[in-house]
Parts: sequence; C-alpha cells; structure tokens
Amino acid sequence: MSNLGDWPFNIKTIDTHYIKEKMVASHLMVENNEALFIDVGTAPACQLLLKGLHNCGLRPEDVRYIILTHIHLDHAGGASTLMRHCPKARLLVHPRGARHMIDPERLIQASLEVYGKELFTRLYGDIGPIAEKRVESVGEGFVLDFHGRSLHFFDTPGHTRHHVSVWDPTSDGIFTGDTIGMAYPEVQIEANKPLLIPATAPAAFEPDELINSINRLMKLRPSTFYLPHFGPVKANQDSVASLIHLIEQHGRLAELGGEVDLDYYTTKILDMLYRAYSDLGGKKSKDAFNTFLAGDITLNAQGIAARSIRLRKQLQA
Repeated sequence: MSNLGDWPFNIKTIDTHYIKEKMVASHLMVENNEALFIDVGTAPACQLLLKGLHNCGLRPEDVRYIILTHIHLDHAGGASTLMRHCPKARLLVHPRGARHMIDPERLIQASLEVYGKELFTRLYGDIGPIAEKRVESVGEGFVLDFHGRSLHFFDTPGHTRHHVSVWDPTSDGIFTGDTIGMAYPEVQIEANKPLLIPATAPAAFEPDELINSINRLMKLRPSTFYLPHFGPVKANQDSVASLIHLIEQHGRLAELGGEVDLDYYTTKILDMLYRAYSDLGGKKSKDAFNTFLAGDITLNAQGIAARSIRLRKQLQA
C-alpha cells in the first residue's frame, strides 16, 4: 500500500489552499491501510485531499472517518463533498454542529449574508446535506478506536460552542481546531516557541471558556499542536501563556464602555499582536505584519464587536 514516506506518526498535513497557501490545513491519518481526515477545508479543496490520499496508496473507499473540530466553513465546508467521494466514511462532529451538517441551510444562509453569493461560491463551493445515518455526534469523553490507535475527544468551547479537540497519545499531539489559535509560518520566529494568535471570530467568542479549554488541554502535557492555521507546531508552555494573555486582552476590549467601534478594535488588536511578535524578535515592519494578518485581525475585531453587543444586552436584560 503505503507511500507514507517520512510522515511522523502516519499524519500528513495537507494544504487546502483556502485563499492562499499555508492558511488552512487538513490532517490525514493512516492506520492499517485505512484513513481518516481531521478537518477538511472547503469543497474546492476536496481534490487536494483525494490526491493526498492517493499519494499514500489509498482510495476514497479506504477513508473510514471524517472528523470536524468545528463547523466553521473554512474547516468544514468541504465535508459533504468529501463524504460523497468516500462512501464508507462516517462524519464525527460536535452535537451542536451535527444538525447543521445534516441540514446546512441555516449555515449557508448566514454565510451568504456575510459574503454575498459570488464570493461565497468562489470560497466555499457547493455545500450539501449529509445523510443523518452517516453522521455521529461526539463530544466530551468519546474515544475512537482507529485500529488500536485511541483518539480522545474533548469538548473545548470558547472559539465557538460546537468545538471539539482530539488528543492522539500515539503522537503525543492534539488536533486543536481553533482553540489554540493560529500559527502562520510567515510570522514565526523560533521553531520551538511558536507565536500563537487567538482566533476570536464571530459569533461565539467567550474568553473565559476559551482559556479554560486551553488549560484543560495543557494538562495532557502534549508535545505537538496540529493546527488548521497552519500545521504542526511545538506545544510550548511560554507560547501558550502568551496566547492566554492575548485572549485576556481581546476579552477586555469587548468589555469597554461606549459605542462598538470596529476601527478601534482593529487598531488595538494589531498593536497587541505586533507587540507579541516583536517580543519574540520579529523584524517585519508593522505595516508588513498587518498586510499579512489583516484579514484575521478584521475577523477578530468582528468577534470582539459581537461579544460586546452580547454583553450589553445581558446588562440590559
């Protein structure tokens, strides 16, 4: 079968080429001539995933599981397309996300309102329903036995409420989804001390829950984080401490009085992220740093705005 080559622990990171290179990853795991994917990118990425499968000598019929850490479309938008190609696969997803994979209409409509039809179609392609009998809701405490390789599921809210992270003792790694944030290669300084950037995109950023989720995962003492943004990085304690500090700063922005101000949030987020980058010895100018991260900074600012509005409504209730 195998052309696994030097894949550590039979795990392959596949670039889904969402928007640009090395922005969103899927991870392919192989055991005993069968495969599973953890997060899948968008529908246009499906052929890249199937090519990765072919490169290790496997067919779509050899895929047994497709696991979603959460259902945001940059990670889950291609699930229905990949499931159509992989007739024996089951979809494993958080209970809060399962219904949206079975009937994606609300998910699609919410995204169309944000992106418009033309951009939505270009970014995400076709999103169809997945037969209920092929979808399994999994959450806290679930353990998948994949040919003797145990994958442990943890409910990890904070980025969103339909989020799981998957611990793989074989590799001593955690497939974190967006719980541990983003570590783009272009802004890394030290290989063993990654710059982890919070992902606070709307609409369910909850800083205290997110920090609790991170602390739970760190109790496992992992050596590696498998990040969808982007790829495996060292699970460094100092990096995680910096990430938590950044999450706390994001959370405090949402608690400010006055009007919701996206421009202000964007400026403050850029300042705090650039400071963390510079503290690690980063040499890019702030403008260059911003040019690369502007899209994520805007999404983070929108997440802060959404949380600020929720907090005000709670105070008024």
